[in-house]
Amino acid sequence: MSNEKKYPKGYWMGVGISIGVAIGVAMGPIFENIGIGIAIGVAIGSGIGASLERKRQKWGVIIGLALVGILVLAMMVAFFLVGR
Repeated sequence: MSNEKKYPKGYWMGVGISIGVAIGVAMGPIFENIGIGIAIGVAIGSGIGASLERKRQKWGVIIGLALVGILVLAMMVAFFLVGR
């Protein structure tokens, strides 16, 4: 059974954007602005959703989540090194 029969087109994009918004809300306090965090989260989520929509879901998700993890870790390090 193909992926298109299980889920309608655009389903995984919505899932990716939802995950990205959650990440963005969590990153909002780093920027001291929730709006900027949500905007960055939507961008990240669009990338995750696009990789999920492709046929090669498994590797796209693994690579996407690894990059998101590296980005979040780098932002946290920068936040704590710069201080307030």
